[in-house]
Amino acid sequence: MKTLRITPEQMRSRIARFGELRAHMNHTVDASIPQEAFDAVNPPMYLLMAHAAQGVGEGMEPAIAGPKGMSVGIVSCRPGDKVLLHVHHRSREVFLCLKGRFALRWNEGGTDETTLEPFDMIDVPVGVYRQFENVGQEPALLLAIITDEHEDEPGDIAIAPEDRARFAERFGPAILEKLTAATGLLFTDPPTK
Repeated sequence: MKTLRITPEQMRSRIARFGELRAHMNHTVDASIPQEAFDAVNPPMYLLMAHAAQGVGEGMEPAIAGPKGMSVGIVSCRPGDKVLLHVHHRSREVFLCLKGRFALRWNEGGTDETTLEPFDMIDVPVGVYRQFENVGQEPALLLAIITDEHEDEPGDIAIAPEDRARFAERFGPAILEKLTAATGLLFTDPPTK
């Protein structure tokens, strides 16, 4: 079988240098949503590789244009930072702790928990609620690998009812629909079929 020859210039588009990356903006800009709400939804993520869709806005493009249905990123969390409890209805997530310590909670209410130390990995199945939190005293890094054959279809990720209620209490009930529109995450009950 014949092999390929890649020039250094061609290979550059396949290299992601962490020190050169900017945090990925996983939402559209909506001035009516407080930045604090966006920050609570999305900790800084450095998108190493993902499908490069046409018309993606600045700050949303990956470092490496990868295959459709797969995203690889590094999430940066300060001590105490956590994502909202949420479920992926279609996509599969694998997490690898690179630096620090993360509590990973799963199931409704986040009732079960394990701690990831550097180079520990967990594969969270589709349809299971999950949440991660930096439980260390230093900033921490978590590698996230997400696969979704239908990544272009909306409605994959839904925020747990208890976290939706806390957001409504903190930012007002109107924030839920606005966050759903801006992030693609379901902050409202999914439509019934």
